Amino acid sequence: MQVKARVIGYIPLEGQRRAKTRMSMLLDAARAKSDGDRLKKLAAAAKAFDHSATANHDADIKSGAGAVLCSVLRSCSSVFAAKPKEVQLCLTILLQLYRCSDERLRASFCTDGCALVLDLLELIEINYRLGRKGDAKSLVLAQRVLNKLIGVARVPLEMVNRHDELLSSLVGNINGVTGRFAMHSSFQLVATMAEHTQNKRAMLAFPGLMDSVETGSKHMSTEVRDEAARIIRNVALDDKIKAQLIQGSGQHWLDILLAHLRGSPTSTAYAIQTLGCLATLPENKIVLTQHKYGAVIDALIGVASSRTAHSQTRINAARVLASLTCRATAVDVGSHPGLLVALSSLACCHHKPATLAVAAAMTIKKVATYVRPGDRCYEQLLQSLVTMSYSSATGVLAWAVKAYHEQASHSASRLSMIGHKGLLSSLNALSKAKNDFVRDTAQEVLSALASDVADAKNVGVENVIRYASKLSEHDASKRPRVYSPTSVFDFEATFC
Repeated sequence: MQVKARVIGYIPLEGQRRAKTRMSMLLDAARAKSDGDRLKKLAAAAKAFDHSATANHDADIKSGAGAVLCSVLRSCSSVFAAKPKEVQLCLTILLQLYRCSDERLRASFCTDGCALVLDLLELIEINYRLGRKGDAKSLVLAQRVLNKLIGVARVPLEMVNRHDELLSSLVGNINGVTGRFAMHSSFQLVATMAEHTQNKRAMLAFPGLMDSVETGSKHMSTEVRDEAARIIRNVALDDKIKAQLIQGSGQHWLDILLAHLRGSPTSTAYAIQTLGCLATLPENKIVLTQHKYGAVIDALIGVASSRTAHSQTRINAARVLASLTCRATAVDVGSHPGLLVALSSLACCHHKPATLAVAAAMTIKKVATYVRPGDRCYEQLLQSLVTMSYSSATGVLAWAVKAYHEQASHSASRLSMIGHKGLLSSLNALSKAKNDFVRDTAQEVLSALASDVADAKNVGVENVIRYASKLSEHDASKRPRVYSPTSVFDFEATFC
């Protein structure tokens, strides 16, 4: 028992001794009087820190190992190219230290992040400009360390030491003549910090930052443009900023977003998400719908209909169109050239899963909620409902019968529906669907429409529905099921 007690008591003392040894190695390297001596001590420290004990790395960072390495790295900053071995060893030890826990790494970013990030960006820029004469290994190691810090930079700005200096330097890198690697990393860090809720308004108000984002949106590098689009998306998540971005004069941020919609798949995805955030405010819907005579709607239709865009991006584009549709904008959205045709075509597509088709059908239903007879897009709306009624997706059919039910609840709409070519046949087909909700709702709508016909012609509702069913089956044998062009007016003339 005595031996066991000694062993148990010995372990933490030994750990403390080893921690002091590791820190003393770094301190000795920082105080070295010659380059050769510093190089040897850094190499010994690199071996000592090369382990996977997370708790020990946490203890070392808490003891100030990161700050010591920053000072050593800063002492080499004026001669980065002349001391590649020392720089490599400092970066290697930093990567070893950053095997710590995320909490400790985040704390390290808050305390030492400003100085370290600026040194790393300078190191990356120097080696990038030197080209083949630069140290490729130092460049790769610096980028890896910087990526570690960027990954935990989602913290309130107030917690970051010298955060104003950090932001000013990042803005300077973006607006200056830095290479694409340093600019890309600067944008990545800004985008990550902009993810935190408390940072969005502060970053929008920071002098020159959003101007630098606009500059990045026009950069020749695709990666830089992608990060600029990401920053706009992150900032636009704040409710007050949503109105501020596009309610001002010029609305140039909308033009920037439209440019991103024509960019890379990543940039397009971020721009679609930004438009979705902006469209949640009622006052923004009108601005987005009317901007440059429907340029936003045009771009969204193009993305939703694109065969090359990512499937989720296409779905999001259709959902943004639905979000833009409200009482004040429904007629403008529905009247936009080609919109209802494109959406009804997407609603009938056979891609699995049918998420895109359902999203397109939902948008048509939202238009049907507010558009009434006399509106300039009403006939196109009814035709789009007829088209999507022959989709193979149950979700699409559910939205179709909901739209029919919405229209059939108004007497003026019922008269127009009765007179629209093919509509009664499509409802009859829906009334035979396998899904209970689709079938029951279609039968309810069909009965409502047939009641108007029966009252006008003084005949029984059952006779009207029975004849419509026979006429629908007759048309189905003659023509492709998708079109069903039987006219209710022709039906009335024949029946009478």
